[in-house]
Amino acid sequence: MSIQCDVILRGNATAEHLTALGAALWRWCNHAAGNSGIYHCLDNQTLADLIAGKFPLSSQSSRQTERRGVLFRFRDEESKDRQAAINSLRQDIPARLVEDIVVDGASWNQIN
Repeated sequence: MSIQCDVILRGNATAEHLTALGAALWRWCNHAAGNSGIYHCLDNQTLADLIAGKFPLSSQSSRQTERRGVLFRFRDEESKDRQAAINSLRQDIPARLVEDIVVDGASWNQIN
């Protein structure tokens, strides 16, 4: 199942926060890929920018949002449904590093 995930970065994120988020997303990608190798749904440039401590503005999947900081998008091709995607993301992504993650149109904070 293909699930759209929008990561909304905190507008006041420091370079250290962005690097930590990039590392967390890398771990998530490796877990999501399982035995199939590297996970291909997250833009490499977005991930490289985050790991370097930069907002991922160079990526085609990133954009500045007026009300919520920087957003970038990726697709989860491994999770069986929205709740599985949220559970998987929560295992690796500390909530303090993002303003929100919207999974198929719903905030990960509003879905149990």
